Amino acid sequence: MKVQHIQTLVAIADAGSLRGAAEVLGKTQPALTKSLRQVEDNLGMSLFQRSSRGVVLTAMGERVLSRARTITSEIARLDDEVAQLRGEQVGAVHVCLSPLAAIKIMPPALAHFQRSHPNIEVRLTSGLFPGALRRLREGRTDIVIGPAPPAGLAREISVEPLIETPIVVITSKNSPYAKVTSLAELTQAHWIMIGAPLGPGDIYRKPFVDNGLVPPKAMTTSESYFGAMSLVESLGAVCTFPLRLLDDIQKGWEIAQIPLRETIAPLQISLMTRSGHPLTPATEELANCVRATTQAML
Repeated sequence: MKVQHIQTLVAIADAGSLRGAAEVLGKTQPALTKSLRQVEDNLGMSLFQRSSRGVVLTAMGERVLSRARTITSEIARLDDEVAQLRGEQVGAVHVCLSPLAAIKIMPPALAHFQRSHPNIEVRLTSGLFPGALRRLREGRTDIVIGPAPPAGLAREISVEPLIETPIVVITSKNSPYAKVTSLAELTQAHWIMIGAPLGPGDIYRKPFVDNGLVPPKAMTTSESYFGAMSLVESLGAVCTFPLRLLDDIQKGWEIAQIPLRETIAPLQISLMTRSGHPLTPATEELANCVRATTQAML
């Protein structure tokens, strides 16, 4: 498969249609269709299902696309790395951040980085494992800064511990749960889980099990940090939350820490990169700025 074929696959998947991909690549739609047909003929399988609304990946197409994204990302990094080694300030660094990293770690780290690399573009997105790790493996993200994943999810990922944060349980200041002191009194509460199942929000279950209690089911899952806070405040719902962020949210939300007797294991915030893939000089420098920032927080 040629490099242009790989770029074609990624463009079609991102655009969701042959017409959109043709516009992005500056090609005609018939030429793009011919290129895609060549790829599928060579592989002996269909990568996309066609419909009047566009195209969607087949199961095999998903597998091929994951590899294709890695290859196109590595080509872009190679161009950036060579230019940066020549002393040029070009290229971009893609960083995915948890809420704690976005609020507490990245602002001072980025300010320090931009003093020495003012022309390097830094693209920030938000996310938690497991979703954030998929983008990292595919090369769409250079660095993930957030809760360390369990060993089973860290395949092909290098995890560097940065800092710990105690975990507390929060609710609305006016919630009937605001002054309870035991997890047993929260078994019937409306629990909100921040992030996807198997993500860091799932840690609320373990303290119940450790204390001989049946863990409640989180009836609401929120991928949005601000959405979760809004629900906690308005509904009197409860959720686990990093203590290092509590002062920040209490400035803008009617939120309170529940004074529980039981403790929850702290959350390890880590810097994650792809194993076996060296960082570009600019990305390594931003990682060093992140390390220096978290050292100052200890």
